[in-house]
Amino acid sequence: MRIRDRLNNLAREFYRQMGYVHREGFDFSASQHPQERMCYRMAEIAYEEFMGDRPDYADEEEKENAADESI
Repeated sequence: MRIRDRLNNLAREFYRQMGYVHREGFDFSASQHPQERMCYRMAEIAYEEFMGDRPDYADEEEKENAADESI
């Protein structure tokens, strides 16, 4: 599972805990709404706290591009 998907899952749980409802598959990382963006940022902060590093989106995108090129 991609890091962005994992962070979105965590953001969804934060959002639910605050009493909000979202549509299935909603991408919190792309939202312009302050509470939705805050939930995604909270997920990033939790990741940083537990993993000891910031999420590396670039590394993930490079792997996906390499996989696409091999097809």
